[in-house]
Amino acid sequence: MSSQPNPIDLEALLAQALAPVDPPEHLMSDLEDRLNMISSLAADEIDAWEAGAFHDPRTWVRPAAALAVGTAAAGAAAVLGVRRKRSRQQNSAAGPVLFARKAIDTIGNEVTRRLGS
Repeated sequence: MSSQPNPIDLEALLAQALAPVDPPEHLMSDLEDRLNMISSLAADEIDAWEAGAFHDPRTWVRPAAALAVGTAAAGAAAVLGVRRKRSRQQNSAAGPVLFARKAIDTIGNEVTRRLGS
């Protein structure tokens, strides 16, 4: 009459529920495209800023915000590009230090390229 309930393997259920899931490739490329668009719009905002307005500090807010947002977006897009290249190569011997160095180099090159144009 007394039936034993099936033991629940809580650890296995948690491991299954919390297993890492890679986002789809199109999601990464869409995000990278949007970040590139944001950095391009920020560069356009900075280009549209008139040099004569430089004397009035009240006009510095929009270009300063555009510079901050554009730099962050360009850096994030560069990191996504490095991650995508790394995932394609599947080079497990590279390690996190090499990845960080490549990411910093790519971010620096991307920001330099965007500010130079």
